[in-house]
Amino acid sequence: RGSVRHISLSAGDGRGVTWLRYECADDLAVLCDNGAALAAATAARLGLDPLSTFRLRLANPSAGSDAPPPPLPTPCTVGQALRWVADLRAAASKPLLRFLAAHAADPAEAARLRHLSSRAGKEEYAAHVVAAGRGAAELLQEMPSLSPPLGGLLELLPRLAPRYYTISSSPSLDRTTLHLTVKVLREPFRDAPHRTKLGVCSTQLEAAAAGRSVVAFVRRSSFRLPCDGATPVVMVGPGTGIAPFRAFLQEMRVAAAEGRGRTGPTRLYFGCRHARGDYLYEDELAAALEGKLLGTLRCAFSRDGARKVYVQDLLREDGREVWSLLGCRGGHLYICGGTAMGREVVLALQRTAVEHGKLSEAEAAAFVSRMEGEGRLVKELWS
Repeated sequence: RGSVRHISLSAGDGRGVTWLRYECADDLAVLCDNGAALAAATAARLGLDPLSTFRLRLANPSAGSDAPPPPLPTPCTVGQALRWVADLRAAASKPLLRFLAAHAADPAEAARLRHLSSRAGKEEYAAHVVAAGRGAAELLQEMPSLSPPLGGLLELLPRLAPRYYTISSSPSLDRTTLHLTVKVLREPFRDAPHRTKLGVCSTQLEAAAAGRSVVAFVRRSSFRLPCDGATPVVMVGPGTGIAPFRAFLQEMRVAAAEGRGRTGPTRLYFGCRHARGDYLYEDELAAALEGKLLGTLRCAFSRDGARKVYVQDLLREDGREVWSLLGCRGGHLYICGGTAMGREVVLALQRTAVEHGKLSEAEAAAFVSRMEGEGRLVKELWS
């Protein structure tokens, strides 16, 4: 819905062969790339053949064990390095700007880069490079006299990092498929609204055609349902934070069908801007409620009412019930979503402990810390 996409990936061939093993609510690390077109265009701009192979050697062989690790394993091709290793779109660092200035044939371009990397150009650097998201690939196109050597460029460019997504399916239901709930990042830069920020990985997943391979690995998550089916479960997951709890509900469904259904209360707090257009997995959540997998479903539609309401507000409203589940019955609280939301939910829990558990502020903070230490408060948050 909206900018969110449901992505289904094959994790096996359906005939007993599984090439990607995962557990309920684990994370999938997707190794995104710059794309063949950008890598080829950058290689052409540098006057290099994408298929040519190179090897990196130490500039100072006498450094021995004190030498920094190479920025990538070689030998490899120019195309591989520019597609899979170097982050060509990350905002250029000041050391990179100074390096590019040293390899500019045009004095004006060299002076411009030196200024941006200087103390005097601090504000302009923040606006023109950082806020606007200008990376090496764009700077090379904007400044035709730049001719940097590949080795130095690879040394100064950041490496492409895996993007982590909580898997929104359970292998108990189907071990041959894996689902992701992905917000596609395509929005104006906050401080440069005339420029569009594109998510490197999310836009690639959105555009992936059926049959295309995705390079990924599984990272174990701390999200696990309590072993005791009578233990209360409270889940807070606005937006794409719903992902691990969709997996939980699938896990519960399979367990219930096998006669191992949970007997303890289950509550889910979901939030989005508008009920119409933003409500992820609406039909599935309604079915889970009807099928008694969920005891309570509370939704905060922040833009549909006269005042903005968020999941933490609903948690405060339900303070008495929440304290009964978490403070008196040893329930587990799971939070998935943005860092700011997670912080507010924890504060709401502390306030609940004060108001309904009759704890002091210090005792409430200690209660939350104890829940975390016992594995009863689990958070997976991102900024």
